[in-house]
Amino acid sequence: MNMPEFPLLSILIWLPMLGAAAVGLVRNLQAAKWSALSVAGLELAVALAAAGRFQAESGNELQWVEHHAWIERLNINYFLGADGISILLLPLSALLTLLTLLATWNSVQRLPRFHLSLLLALEGVTMGVFTAMDMILFFLFWELTLVPIFFLIGLWGIGPGRREAAMKYTLVMLFGGVALLFAIILLAFNHADTIQGHIPGDLSFSLPMLSATPLSGRTETAVFILLMLGFAVKAPLPPFHTWLPTVAMEGSTQMTALLTGLKLGVYGIIRFAMPLAPASAVEYNWALGIIGAVTLIYGALVAMQQSNLRRLLAYGSISHIGLVIVGLSSLNIQGIQGALFQLVNFSIEGSALMLIAGFIHHRLGSNEKVHMGGLATAVPG
Repeated sequence: MNMPEFPLLSILIWLPMLGAAAVGLVRNLQAAKWSALSVAGLELAVALAAAGRFQAESGNELQWVEHHAWIERLNINYFLGADGISILLLPLSALLTLLTLLATWNSVQRLPRFHLSLLLALEGVTMGVFTAMDMILFFLFWELTLVPIFFLIGLWGIGPGRREAAMKYTLVMLFGGVALLFAIILLAFNHADTIQGHIPGDLSFSLPMLSATPLSGRTETAVFILLMLGFAVKAPLPPFHTWLPTVAMEGSTQMTALLTGLKLGVYGIIRFAMPLAPASAVEYNWALGIIGAVTLIYGALVAMQQSNLRRLLAYGSISHIGLVIVGLSSLNIQGIQGALFQLVNFSIEGSALMLIAGFIHHRLGSNEKVHMGGLATAVPG
């Protein structure tokens, strides 16, 4: 059985989806917990197997490709693939989900089976974001992440404004989604116009095909700005960053740990914004560098002023995003490799620190500096 024939990426997407449905139907709570943990563990094993069998010497060539017709009239396909960027993020996402499940093992008392199902569903659609090579399929998975996140923040948040935080996050992400959708439409129409084809028969949403289709100056600039706007919201970059500290204070620390670690917005910049509009990326790399530097310094300075551990970590994560953007703006192999390394590195560290903040809050009832003296007594070794 060779790689193209084995639906490994579909397994990564649909295994947690099916697991979410199964966990929701299990009536016994302990059985539901162990079922969810088993699914998350199996997902991590599959993701690690994919990473282990990835052929790094093939360069940027897509591997584990799956291509099936979906909406033929519009040339929208079920098109999946993994390269050297996404293959790093698949086991990382699976690991973060597994750690989150373990961190909430005994702390979630309200609707625990629903909580487990939403975590698994979020894992499945996140895998779809990292592997979708059709822009419409990518956009579908991108928007589907909003549903479980909305409920995970609104139902299991620890702050009095958790529902408002969930609504704020959703509305901000929908704003970014509109920009992404306009960029995708521009790219598809540009492809049909370039080949002098007809609409809708000659539209294309395939990422490899769109990357090979030239864009005129104004169109490329518009696509680059729209894509950067959509992904900056999710990253987050100022001035769209305010949702992260809000979610950190009002939502559960486990949900904040996931949002801190997944870095979907930065992945979108690397995977879509820069390859689809390379000339604009080169032309405006100075702007990316300035935005990254401002984000880096601003996030660090604001983090230093915080008295709450969760807010401090949220602004620290924003500062880290600025460092990654600075690396990407260099447009050389060392800068991009360093940005990816830092992205994976801080995703693990930042999520782990946020989970630790959650453990402290569970023991003390607070993450405020004034209440965190004498932790050796409240949290014995």
